[in-house]
Amino acid sequence: MHKTRYGISHWLDRYSEVHKVRNARFPRHKGNVDLDVAIIGGGLTGCATAQAFAASGVRVGLVESDRIGQGASANSTAFVMQEPDIDFQDLVTSFGLRAARTIWEMTRRAALDLPRVIRHLKIKCDLESQDSVYLASDKVSGKRLRQEFDARRKAGFQVRWLTADRVARETNLRAEGAIRVSGNAEVDPYRLCLGLARSAVAHGATIFEQSPVKRVRRFRNHVQLFTERGRITAGHVVVALGDPTGLFKPLMRHFRRTHTYVVVTPPLGARVCRELGRRNTMIWDTQEPYHYLRWTRDDRIVFGGADQAPTNPRRRKKVLIQRAGQLMYELSTHYPVISGIQPDYAWDGPIVNTPDGLPYIGPHRNFPRHLFALGFGGNGLALGFLSSRILLRHYLDEPAKGDDLFSFSR
Repeated sequence: MHKTRYGISHWLDRYSEVHKVRNARFPRHKGNVDLDVAIIGGGLTGCATAQAFAASGVRVGLVESDRIGQGASANSTAFVMQEPDIDFQDLVTSFGLRAARTIWEMTRRAALDLPRVIRHLKIKCDLESQDSVYLASDKVSGKRLRQEFDARRKAGFQVRWLTADRVARETNLRAEGAIRVSGNAEVDPYRLCLGLARSAVAHGATIFEQSPVKRVRRFRNHVQLFTERGRITAGHVVVALGDPTGLFKPLMRHFRRTHTYVVVTPPLGARVCRELGRRNTMIWDTQEPYHYLRWTRDDRIVFGGADQAPTNPRRRKKVLIQRAGQLMYELSTHYPVISGIQPDYAWDGPIVNTPDGLPYIGPHRNFPRHLFALGFGGNGLALGFLSSRILLRHYLDEPAKGDDLFSFSR
């Protein structure tokens, strides 16, 4: 009898099945350690930052409270998207056309550079270059999406408009129209985190996992991080948690937290796949909350959405089961051929947003010798990689055009 694995990420379970003996582990922190830079957080952002700093000759260490890559990164759908988690029209309204174009160019460059780094470091993480299709779910959203297309094209970005007929031919989905963008990608996020962490270690970084930071103390010329078994002294600390957590309570009011839900089907047979359109396209729609869909190499559908405010932890499993059933029903309305199929995996993951939809990256005036990377929304991989580059530039005091657009003072 088929049994859904609730609360288990497909990426983690797949890795543990393939690497039963070689499951990578990093040591727990103990004793006293001196560093130039200490990083809190072992997800994609923390691992990419550790790799960038170490490759630049910085004495860097990373501390993760649980296991490397097994938090929000492993619970994502792992899109590498050029678009920040906000429409271009909204960016123009909030920041003006010139700044909006700069922001878009920076996230686009990050989405293109991350695959280059993956290939250069020879990280095996199922990297696939993919087009993305942004669907209009109804006539009202179709009109707005057409305006979004016109705004992007007028700003000089490479986009294509797909008519309803073209959408149906390419995706076997009904829509009022869609924007197609080339040059995005998808990955296995857990193996990507491990690959970046290993590269960081190869360049001299120190990585500790299962070592929660209990307290951070600031001094004039350094900071100290305290774990259960020791102390880390560093010139600067990078907070790459996505969410400020209890360590930085004064910052928590700047963020809005939701949970997103994901289901993964079993591998679908050849007959079913033939009725589901192209499998080399990532899809998301204009619904509120929006949905996103991608394929895996073994012909599974990864389908997510149904976002809502975080629930009471005691109800989390019950809500997950309900949301998973909702997602499978919604998926079957798009693709009736999969009706009755139960998911192999279903899990939830945190989404942390800022009021204007852009992450905060860089220093904060109330926290000397701290650098932050917080609030990535639904595009954590590209924005996390972008954060690693902005943070390194801040540390080296070599700011680039546009870095200030992600600052706390924007």
